[in-house]
Amino acid sequence: MSEPGSEVPDADRAEQEALLDPPAVTTAGDATSPGEGVPEADALEQQLAARPGEAGSPMRPVGDREADPADVLEQQADVPLDDDETPA
Repeated sequence: MSEPGSEVPDADRAEQEALLDPPAVTTAGDATSPGEGVPEADALEQQLAARPGEAGSPMRPVGDREADPADVLEQQADVPLDDDETPA
C-alpha cells in the first residue's frame, strides 16, 4: 500500500479507498422501490436476500459439512422403514 503523500494516480487511490462491496440492504427502509408492475413484497425479498452470508444465513455453507457417523446412525434408527423396505 502506498504512503498518503506518495505520487499515486488519483484513479488508483480512489480504487484503493472504495468499498469492496456496497453496503447491504438490511431493512426494508434501505431497499429501493420496486419497478412498475413488480409486487412490492417480491422486490423487497429479492433485495434482502441478494447476498449470501447476510441477514441470518449460516456463517459457513451448510453443504460443506461432513456428517458425523454417530448422527447418521441415530437418524437411521429414528426413521421407520417403509412397507416395501421391510426385511423378508
